Amino acid sequence: MERFQSFGQLLLRLIIGSSFAFAGIVKIGAEQPKPPMFAMTANLPIALFGIALPWIELICGIALLIGLQLSDARLRTLAKILIGSIFIAAAIDKIANPDAFAKSINNFHLLPYGALNIPALILPWVELISGAMLLFSYKEKAASFLISGMLIVFIIAILTAIARGYNIDCGCFGESSPAAAAEVTKVGWAKVLEDARWLLASLFIFLTSNDSGSIEE
Repeated sequence: MERFQSFGQLLLRLIIGSSFAFAGIVKIGAEQPKPPMFAMTANLPIALFGIALPWIELICGIALLIGLQLSDARLRTLAKILIGSIFIAAAIDKIANPDAFAKSINNFHLLPYGALNIPALILPWVELISGAMLLFSYKEKAASFLISGMLIVFIIAILTAIARGYNIDCGCFGESSPAAAAEVTKVGWAKVLEDARWLLASLFIFLTSNDSGSIEE
């Protein structure tokens, strides 16, 4: 039984590690140089995130492939950096431009038009706060639970758009600023797989966290 469990953990590490490493390599290879204007504008956090994300994913993937155990605290730290930075970056442009985010939500045609303002105003702040909680290891179990729930909703929304044949932007990072627009991707299976990777990382944090910030509190 122990040998079977060890083989299962090895297989899981190889599959997840390969997924993250491959995604990082592809994004790094396709990365476009960021315009110099990002250096002195409010778009800098998102621009820096666009540069850093592929490398963080690549490091996470390599860490798993070279034998870092799932129980290793260093792996959980990498996962927290990855997911925390993703959700903070995703929130910035949405908070600054709620109207544009409301239009992105409307493109999915899942909510009545009159109900768009509530998620457009609230969701980005939930993303920002939960992402910051992970980065600073504050009630990370509760934060990862919230993030996992949001990712499940995002995946369902994207699958619904695919089923309906919509050719729309996902609206994940906003799209009103040049830096945010640089990170925009269309809904599709590639986006589903990307969110699924991030969901695995978030669930990993939730399942392995021993902090006192449990969702029962």
